[in-house]
Amino acid sequence: MQVILTKDVDTLGNNGDILEVADGYYRNYLGPKSLAVVATKGSLADLQRRIERIRAKAEQKHQEDLAKADKVTGLLQIVLEANAGDTGKLYGTITTKELTKVLQEKTGFEIERRNVNVDRPINKVGEYEVYVKLSPKVSAHVKLQVNAIKAKHEEFVLEDAFAGEEDYGNE
Repeated sequence: MQVILTKDVDTLGNNGDILEVADGYYRNYLGPKSLAVVATKGSLADLQRRIERIRAKAEQKHQEDLAKADKVTGLLQIVLEANAGDTGKLYGTITTKELTKVLQEKTGFEIERRNVNVDRPINKVGEYEVYVKLSPKVSAHVKLQVNAIKAKHEEFVLEDAFAGEEDYGNE
């Protein structure tokens, strides 16, 4: 019996696959669980229309992702300022969370943190390459310039913690 899978089945195939299965397997397992329908002319035509809709949506999303990639690469360079020491080493690391926030502000669209990658840890002043994965087939990159904000050196006066207290020692 020829059937069309309506959902992914681990042992058989993926949604939309046309397969030949035993009559009993369809009657007892695939049919009652709505995992497949019998392949008739009507169901094959419906499958074809469904595939066309899925392809149209995928093409539209791909075009949107390409437009987003153009917007990201159009930034050319992002400049961030961070506290750094005299040697150029930052007092912290700039994380992908912070980069995502800056990218969202600059581009105006949502970017997931896990889709932002950097070629090396951002813990020094300098130039970095930031990669943004917008879909499995579309990615973009932008340069990141990290500049230092010189930290003001303040002198701390250590006060005697026990000043003014009596010494109770061993009596």
